[in-house]
Amino acid sequence: MAEVNRRRFIIETTAAAAGLASLGGAQAIGADRQLGTCGPPPRMNATRQTAAEGMPPLPLPAVPLRRSEPKAEPAPPLMMAKLEYGTTQDWNTDPGDADNLMRHVRQAVGLWYGWKHMNIEELVALHKADKQCKIPSLYISGHEAFEFTKDQRAALVQYLVDGGTLVGDACCGREEFAASFRREVKEMFHDRAFDVLQLDHPIFRAFHKYTSVNVRTFPMGMKTDTEAPPELLGINLGCRTAIVLSPYDMSCGWDDHTHERGSRLLPGDAVRLGINLISYIAAMRQVAETQAVTRLISDKTDRPRQQFVLAQLRHQGDWDPDPNSTVQMLRCLSGESSLAVAFDLKSVDPSETKLAPFPFLYMTGFRDPKLTDDEVAALRRHLQAGGFLFINNCSGYNAFDRAARALSARLFPDQKLAPVPADDTIFKSLHTITKGKDRQTNEERPIELEGVRIKNRLVLVYSKNDMVTQLKQVSDPFGNGYDADTCRKLAVNIVAYALQN
Repeated sequence: MAEVNRRRFIIETTAAAAGLASLGGAQAIGADRQLGTCGPPPRMNATRQTAAEGMPPLPLPAVPLRRSEPKAEPAPPLMMAKLEYGTTQDWNTDPGDADNLMRHVRQAVGLWYGWKHMNIEELVALHKADKQCKIPSLYISGHEAFEFTKDQRAALVQYLVDGGTLVGDACCGREEFAASFRREVKEMFHDRAFDVLQLDHPIFRAFHKYTSVNVRTFPMGMKTDTEAPPELLGINLGCRTAIVLSPYDMSCGWDDHTHERGSRLLPGDAVRLGINLISYIAAMRQVAETQAVTRLISDKTDRPRQQFVLAQLRHQGDWDPDPNSTVQMLRCLSGESSLAVAFDLKSVDPSETKLAPFPFLYMTGFRDPKLTDDEVAALRRHLQAGGFLFINNCSGYNAFDRAARALSARLFPDQKLAPVPADDTIFKSLHTITKGKDRQTNEERPIELEGVRIKNRLVLVYSKNDMVTQLKQVSDPFGNGYDADTCRKLAVNIVAYALQN
């Protein structure tokens, strides 16, 4: 019966939308949906009977009689909770969206994930009880403007820091919802960039490979279908995107229907991009849980020799995405060299007085660091005076690659980043390294380092392939980098070279 109702709803949707105009703006509500929703009712799961044993009536011997009904399949692991928020039913504009998306994921990927409704106050209660919400993703959708309370924001922040992911969808492309979502994200993370995700982001290749999507809009009331790059906004916490917002409606597409209004992805692209979202969240879950806890490593503080200090440059492009890996780099230095290593990481601003005490500087990130001219000049003088800068492209994103090359050009306008030859002393400074191994395939691959020299001394070394985050044995599964053993040897060699020269 529910399937029949869904079909009838979808067939009648266009007629209902046309009826809105003839009613002078009054909302036409179909018999198969509740007030405030724009989608059909969710599908009903097949009725299943649990296997049981029957007992013949006494006084016959009580021999169990096995019934033939099949057992219900076990409940799938929860992947998503649809958040009930606010004081109206706007949180549930498409009652069947999450359920239908999980069905699409099961059909395409072969993995059966579950979902549930969850009131945001349940999350608040868990937070106040100092308990974690273990559901990998929380999903919110709606039409109207909304605002979280202080307690709700605090609970969401803790959930995200603990490894969760927040997904927002502006149903029917409503700007009121999208603007509220952006405002709330800024309230929760003042210092994080909430930007459009670049096309090389793993979400666009986690299962289906995407460079463009089909978008339907209604400028001046005229239906227009266009092909454009996918537009998702995201915030990074660590090496993963923890908050995702789609300003174009995907939820109606997940539920297999459209409306003759708003702005949306057509159902095929909405479903495929939704499958990518779930695939990305599932693949990054181990990374998220690992990065939720920062490992602290300490050593004796009364070392007789001066201790090596790793100073990491602060900047505006997610300057510290993976502190655990940086700590592991120090552990490798301490264990494999004779260096006396200080395990208190230093974060420094690129200014003359801040840089002076640290001969070795480390820089990583996801985006353009946006250093000022004065900061670039201070960094240049530091390197010319004997300092060393190692830049690592965390996860190998194109945006940071472009930014790193642009920074090198600003630092040394008369020199270009040049490949470091395979026989360079940096590959023999401690370990002898001839080839590396790929993180994904475990096959051999050449080491690709680039650098800038002053009087035959490398003062800047850049790795476009990630060679740090795998040091903790868990890293971005979509990242382009070397395996843990290659990363360990390279990290130790780079520091040894810098201190020897």
